[in-house]
Amino acid sequence: MNRYQLYTRLRHALTAAHWRGYAVHSPMMYRFIREVVLPTPRRRLPEAIIDRYGTENVATVDSVADLKAVQDKQVVILREPFRSAAEREEFEAWFVRTHAVAAHLQGLLVLFFDPKLQKQFFRIRN
Repeated sequence: MNRYQLYTRLRHALTAAHWRGYAVHSPMMYRFIREVVLPTPRRRLPEAIIDRYGTENVATVDSVADLKAVQDKQVVILREPFRSAAEREEFEAWFVRTHAVAAHLQGLLVLFFDPKLQKQFFRIRN
């Protein structure tokens, strides 16, 4: 883990506004937090998300560059997001162009692609 990743994890822990579903007004995201995120240990979250939504609907990627290549998946898990400030800027530019609901957990970014959902970004303390 480099210094930028350590910085982003500390910043996330201090600024995450949504904790245990507090202030989350999306029923889908509230259910995701209460039924998947909270009862699952942090190291098992990717497996729990895949179990919940199915392997055919979930893609796991390791970088923002790989994220652009994902097609036809409902949920994308981005492991260790934002290894550098440039990668964060690249993601923000991609997120502006894409209709997705993002759940930023510590060390994990989960993107839900559903056109019926309002585009939102939740920073969740887990």
